[in-house]
Amino acid sequence: MRIERLSVVYFIGLLALSVCYFPNMGGVGLNLPVNALCYAALAGVMLFIWCRLPLRRGIVVTPASGYLLVAVALLFIPLAYGYAPGFSTAAWRLAGLLAGWGFYFSWLQVRMPFRLRAHLMVLLLLLVLGQAAIALLQLFAPALSWVPLRGTRVFGVFQQPNVLGSFIATGLALALMLFLLPGYALKSAKQERWRRGGLGVLLVLLSALLVWIQSRAGWLGGALAALGFLLCFGRRYRWQAAAAAALVLGGVGVGIAVLLGQESAGVLRYLTHEQSNLARVLMLQDTLRMIAERPFAGWGYGSFDYAFQHFRVHQASPTQVQEIARHPHNEILLWWVEGGLIAVFGLGVAIAASARVLRQAVKHDRAAFVAGRANAGEATALCLVMVPMLMHTQLEYPFYLSALHWALFMLLLATLDRLTCRKRRVVRLPLMAGVALKAGLASVLAVGAGVMLAAFYTGQTLTCVERGGLRDVEPLAALPPVVAWPLQERLAFDLQTHALLVYNRTRDEALLWHYADWAEAYLAQRTDANVYASLIAILYHQQRNMAAERYRREAALLFPKDRRFYPLYPK
Repeated sequence: MRIERLSVVYFIGLLALSVCYFPNMGGVGLNLPVNALCYAALAGVMLFIWCRLPLRRGIVVTPASGYLLVAVALLFIPLAYGYAPGFSTAAWRLAGLLAGWGFYFSWLQVRMPFRLRAHLMVLLLLLVLGQAAIALLQLFAPALSWVPLRGTRVFGVFQQPNVLGSFIATGLALALMLFLLPGYALKSAKQERWRRGGLGVLLVLLSALLVWIQSRAGWLGGALAALGFLLCFGRRYRWQAAAAAALVLGGVGVGIAVLLGQESAGVLRYLTHEQSNLARVLMLQDTLRMIAERPFAGWGYGSFDYAFQHFRVHQASPTQVQEIARHPHNEILLWWVEGGLIAVFGLGVAIAASARVLRQAVKHDRAAFVAGRANAGEATALCLVMVPMLMHTQLEYPFYLSALHWALFMLLLATLDRLTCRKRRVVRLPLMAGVALKAGLASVLAVGAGVMLAAFYTGQTLTCVERGGLRDVEPLAALPPVVAWPLQERLAFDLQTHALLVYNRTRDEALLWHYADWAEAYLAQRTDANVYASLIAILYHQQRNMAAERYRREAALLFPKDRRFYPLYPK
């Protein structure tokens, strides 16, 4: 099987994986089992590509790929002098960044004709529809949904409504792309009617679903993408654009009507965002103040969780803490506040590379329309499909919550770059160098896939023990260190929490000393009310009253509504 078709087949497997639910306790990154499996699948895709790539074809290198590699290298530099307690957190984030570039560069090697790219877009749309089906079941038939619903808002398999919202908005953009551009039309008139009818239904359905999810990130991303399609293609394809606009607006109308109708029945309820808006504004202001205080060196990679909360409460005019923020809800600000000026340079190079690809897309479509090629408009449409995810990164942190978003974004970027770049070079290596490169990459990718599968296994084991109330931690003790390594921090947290339960039975004071040492190190990088409460109680028990009072005052500032820190613990 050719490498191009094999890669598409692999994405069918990713589609099946994306609708599977695995028990989890929430969180970000590798704490979510789907993310670990997604990275393992990406390693598998890259392994297939490089192992099946004929050496005589050479390696495709584009200017944008070089710029992006420089950007990744620059973003790695602050790790060398960063915040020591946050090194592990930052290293995993940068590993994900490098994996994204590796997948993008690997996909550049895949030579796909227009029809195969069209099939790929359909597969990606099916990927979105899988999540849409789960969301609809969670909304209207929760008893039939295999993904349990927590609370009143739907989230698909993503554990977060806004992540689902931007994913559905991306699907809406894909549906608009396939609906508007005539190059995707089928030769058979009957089949084409069925295709357009199905896409019309999807435009209505996905628009309505965006309303029901009630995600501002999804609303904004979907609206910008839809408006972009109408502005770019409205004059050229008037009737198709008018029909698409009517279908999208009709879907929004249906969504609002159902929302209002079901609100009284308690099935759906409009959610106000006033408190969230205020919290976002305060978060933005405090993040900018942090940047102003250390604009060049930054606060250190992996430090935001700790540094931001403490900065807020120790300012000259302290901010009343409403929530513990793990991220500034803007990807550019996160890299700047943690990495300083070097990280900003890295982001600047990445933005320049993206601007180059955008410029390539404009030139490509201009020439394609003049020549009357079937793929005219495809490059512009691919740019618009990425808008919802790109917009979401400026409002939250979707790529940490969903590896599927990250993979989809890099796939679209690589497809666009390969399609539009006229100045790409083909590097042909000597036979032995090519064989050595393949062997080295295969080894690295196999190890990477193994690490991700180990993270998945460890996460499932941790979830099982945590859901059992941490009463039996034998399965955790049985984990080999190399298997538990990706989730070492979570493992240590569970073992220390279990130690407190053991102390309640045995009264072994050594357990408290070990917990206090661990908790002090943990609170130097994390902000957790339960760990504060346990540490304070232990310190008072050990007659270390000054340390206990210091932590109590700190916790009272960070958690002003938590009555455990008011009044003073008895001395």
